[in-house]
Parts: sequence; C-alpha cells; structure tokens
Amino acid sequence: MSQPGGRTELSDEEARGVVERIRPRFDQYASKYDERKYPRKIYDDLICAFSAPTNVSGEDIRGAMLWKLGHLGKKRIPSQHESLILRIQECWQDLSPAATGPTVEAFNRIAAVGGRHAYITVCFLLHLLRPSEVPIIDQFNFRAMNHYFAEARPGWRSKNRPSTFGDLETLSSFLSAIKRAWKFADPSSVPSERGLDRFLMMRGKALKSHKAPPPKITGAELPVAAPAIRSTGSRVSVGGGSISLPYGGSGATFQVGTLIQHLKESGRRYIIQGQAECRFSTHRKPQSLDFWLRRNFARNPDTKQAVNDVIHQLVSTGFFEAGEFPCPDSGRLCKGIRLIRSG
Repeated sequence: MSQPGGRTELSDEEARGVVERIRPRFDQYASKYDERKYPRKIYDDLICAFSAPTNVSGEDIRGAMLWKLGHLGKKRIPSQHESLILRIQECWQDLSPAATGPTVEAFNRIAAVGGRHAYITVCFLLHLLRPSEVPIIDQFNFRAMNHYFAEARPGWRSKNRPSTFGDLETLSSFLSAIKRAWKFADPSSVPSERGLDRFLMMRGKALKSHKAPPPKITGAELPVAAPAIRSTGSRVSVGGGSISLPYGGSGATFQVGTLIQHLKESGRRYIIQGQAECRFSTHRKPQSLDFWLRRNFARNPDTKQAVNDVIHQLVSTGFFEAGEFPCPDSGRLCKGIRLIRSG
C-alpha cells in the first residue's frame, strides 16, 4: 500500500493533520449514512448473537450477511451471495472455535470457507466475533482511508480494494490513530468507531463519485515562491500571481507560491484567517495567515493584514477555497482558506 518497506501507521503528527481535515466535514458526511439500509438495531442484535459463537444460528448468519451486503428487505438475492450464505451456515460449527484463537488464524479459517471473492463478508463476520478488535472494512472506508493517507504522506500508494489481513490491520491502526489524535484535539467530541465508519463510508462513496478530481499543479504551473521578505514593488503577475496587502504599506505584496510553500512546510493544507486588532507581540494565533503576513510582508507588523480583501484575492486565484477549519492554536473552528490545487 505504501512504498515497499514503508510505514502503514500514521505518526502522531500525521494523525493530527488528518483529524484537522476530518472534523469540519464529519457531520456533513456521517449524516448521509442510510440507517434504513443498515438498521442499527439489527447490527446491535448481531453483535449480541455473535458474542456466543457456538450459539449462532443459521438465521443469525443469514441476517449478518444480508446486513453487510445491503440486501435486507430485498425479494431476490444474487445467487452467488445465496451460495456464500449457505457455505458459511454449513461450516459454522467448525468455524466458531476460531473466535478464541489468534485473529489472523481466525481470518484464515473463515476465508478458507468464504473464498477469495468473499473478503468483505469474511471480515464482517470476524468483526462480529471480535468487535473491539476488528473494524468493519469495505471498499468505501478503505478508499477514504487511502485518501487521507495520501494527503498526510506524499508518495503513499493506494490499492483499489482491500484484499488481505494486512489491509484490515492497516485500517484498524488508522482508526486507532485518529481517535487518539481527536481525543488530544477535542476530548468532548471524539466519535465512536461506528461513527468513524459511517463517516469514512460516505466519504469514500463521495470520492468515488468524483469523476474528474481537481487538476494538480505541475512544475510549470506552480507559482514561483518568493523569498519571505517584505515586498515593496508593484504587483506582479507570476504563476498564481501576487496578492496585495491593503494595510501592509506602500506596494506591499506577497507571491501566492510563497503561501503554498508555507502550507506544505506546515503539514496542513489550510490556514486560518486569524485577523486581530492587536500588536504583533501580543498576537494569540501564531499559526494564522494574519500572523504570517505581519511577520514577513507588512511594513507595520502591528496592523492586521489578513483582511477579507486578501482572502478574496487568494480564492480568486483558483488555488484556494474559503471555509471553516480547526485553529491549530485554539482548537476552535475559524474562518480560513484551504489549498485545493497542489503538486
């Protein structure tokens, strides 16, 4: 999934960056989860039934597989799925002891019965047997996980679909890292693992529906990054152009490429606006656009710089979009801009 020999776990810093990307969109996507197609009560009943593996009935197995495959309430079930259900039912008494052995051994035992095309179902049955250890996995949450890995770690190579026990371990590690980082950022709003699964599933579906992702900047298109010094010349249009600072002093500007480079170095794709009526020495948001502009480009750093006009200029370049994002300094949602086109 990553480069050969590469890490398949998020570092603490990477996890914090992913949480910063997820939090502003969490409710937007999690709320799209279809509880009618995947009823919570049936899932809860399945968790209870599979907690005693030797007592699991054929109907429990059928209900579990129909729930995961999205077939509940359907009059006709694909024949290959009916065959899979029957195979699992017939072999369950031999499989149930797997609930007490090593997880990888349990995976292999169930997979041997399910076959190589039943990966998602095999993993779901393993989840029902060990809900606190094994996450639900499917092509959608797997796609979303890879999306966030790629944003956090340039060069990450994704698989189209999960297919191995290692993929399941990677998702489990990813979810654990996200929950730890979220607890650090805002302990009061840490979602449950089921909540994260709902979010990732719907985020993954949205990613699949994007036929044409935003174009990436090539080396030729990338705005030239100017040195981090105070600019006194007239506005120049180079690459993404230069942005004027209405309160920066005569002719004060900065290059768009400089900001893009700053974001890359910060490890985030966004920066909060952070404009404040205060002296530079008492600025309380040192990771904001206002602080960065004051420090590097304003003739008078005691005057706010990230005013709305500057935000409008940046958005108009096509490299950024406006929105609300977690402030790295306060943890609260604040107005800012996010990089939407980057190499």
